[in-house]
Amino acid sequence: MNIKLTQSLPKTHTQKILKKEAKSKDAACLVVLIDDKKNILAESVLSDYQTRIEQLIEVSHFNGKACETVADYALAGDKKTTKENPVQLLLVGVGNVDKLRHSVLEKIANTIYKSTQKRVDSITVALGDALEENQFGQFALSLLAASYRFDKYKSEQQTPVLTDIYLLAEPSLEESLDFAQAVFTGQSLTRDVANEPGNICFPAYMAEQAQELAATYPDLLKVTVLGEKEMSALGMNCFLSVAQGSTKEGKLVLMEYRGQSNFSATADTSKATTNSAKVAGGLKALADKLPTKSASKKAAKKSEQNSEDNAHAANDDAPIVLVGKGVTFDSGGISIKPGAAMDEMKFDMGGSAAVLGTLKALCEARLPINVVGALACAENMPSGEATRPGDIIRAMNGKSVEILNTDAEGRLVLCDTLCYVQKYYQPKAIIDVATLTGACVVALGHVRSAVFSNDEDVLFDLENASHLSGDLIWHMPMDDEYQAQIDSPIADMQNIGGKGAGAVTAACFLSRFIEEGQAWAHLDIAGTAWISGQDKAATGRPVPLFMQYLKNHANMA
Repeated sequence: MNIKLTQSLPKTHTQKILKKEAKSKDAACLVVLIDDKKNILAESVLSDYQTRIEQLIEVSHFNGKACETVADYALAGDKKTTKENPVQLLLVGVGNVDKLRHSVLEKIANTIYKSTQKRVDSITVALGDALEENQFGQFALSLLAASYRFDKYKSEQQTPVLTDIYLLAEPSLEESLDFAQAVFTGQSLTRDVANEPGNICFPAYMAEQAQELAATYPDLLKVTVLGEKEMSALGMNCFLSVAQGSTKEGKLVLMEYRGQSNFSATADTSKATTNSAKVAGGLKALADKLPTKSASKKAAKKSEQNSEDNAHAANDDAPIVLVGKGVTFDSGGISIKPGAAMDEMKFDMGGSAAVLGTLKALCEARLPINVVGALACAENMPSGEATRPGDIIRAMNGKSVEILNTDAEGRLVLCDTLCYVQKYYQPKAIIDVATLTGACVVALGHVRSAVFSNDEDVLFDLENASHLSGDLIWHMPMDDEYQAQIDSPIADMQNIGGKGAGAVTAACFLSRFIEEGQAWAHLDIAGTAWISGQDKAATGRPVPLFMQYLKNHANMA
């Protein structure tokens, strides 16, 4: 779909338009927005059409309610266009202009697209200065998102006639439109990989998608893939306990977006094992080089200042890390799920799909910021090799976990990945995203994603990005009192916390793998990553949220 800003109305046509809906390839349509008081938005630029619009409102008894429509198929011309057939008109109601929040704008955008996609090849939406910048961005992204389709496996595919959208709006909104296009590109990738069936999209497929991105944007993106051998050497046994029941090898995919500086991991990730004697010797050698107590105060002060400067520079380069749960199919393992709607468990990699899409959107937008995307990809299947309920395994940070339910697997691939990114990247902030718990769906339904955080600044920034993007979140509690639910009598912790507060105890589990002082947030998108039922499909959330969050950070730098 092509979308552009314009400062002019569509031209009239010389080709005759008949009584029925026009399906000629060169047909155009002018979309006019009307509020519930029958006021014409962008009226100042529509003077040539005002009489025709007012007549259409009157004869159709149009009230301007949100998503109400009426079309004029250009059967008669205005006085100024009597010798030509004018463009078609589509009036679309927007309701109360003071209540044009994201959900309303999205519905209006979907209405416009569905009303025109099969009969005209271009539309011009007259906006003028009716929308604020963030509303404009939300509306533009919604128009683009409405054009998304996933029909590659259908024998017969219907190609929409509509190919071009022009937004008649202020020239100053060009940057906002460019950003919306970048977000749409990434969001479409997220939806594409999440909509793929499990026999196509498995861990190696996700790794391939990341590597293709790196090949497309070699100046911005570096990708490293760790297999099960490398993860075993690192002690990532929680991750491996999920993957071991499947014939598909688990993969940890690390995507380094270098938009600000050419940062790198603080250790050689290709060498998973470290000789402890060498480490001890290295620490002793370092200690020998430190200033002694007899050193002058001036020298000590200078050394301290240099250390602070180096730490500040390192912190400026430190990336924000996005960690995505990538369980490409979740059968539940030995704790197998009920058969009803199990096909939708192909969407259980929605977190890693969102991170992948965000990295692509970043490359398109070229934001000046350092970001690492970590895709924790595994397939959870029952077999003779699968983890059993009651097994005890040890995570990368040495903590032991009693597995009481193998269907609580997402937190297991995430906890080791969280340990890994903290050890090798020392992030400014970590945000993990996962289709983690059915309890989150019970709590928040399909409107808002749940957010848990140990850091007020990260939480505030995410809530601000939620407001600006319209990709909504809700702050959930994580009080210390919930931690007792995941205490195990025979291990450091257990992987489930009982019936109550399932989304909270899952967040508590992950919090035990966050080091002291590390800013972290956890997003549970179980209710927002896809639509269930007959029209099952990935939504592409929370790519808009992440991109707004990262854009805000880049602007503050």
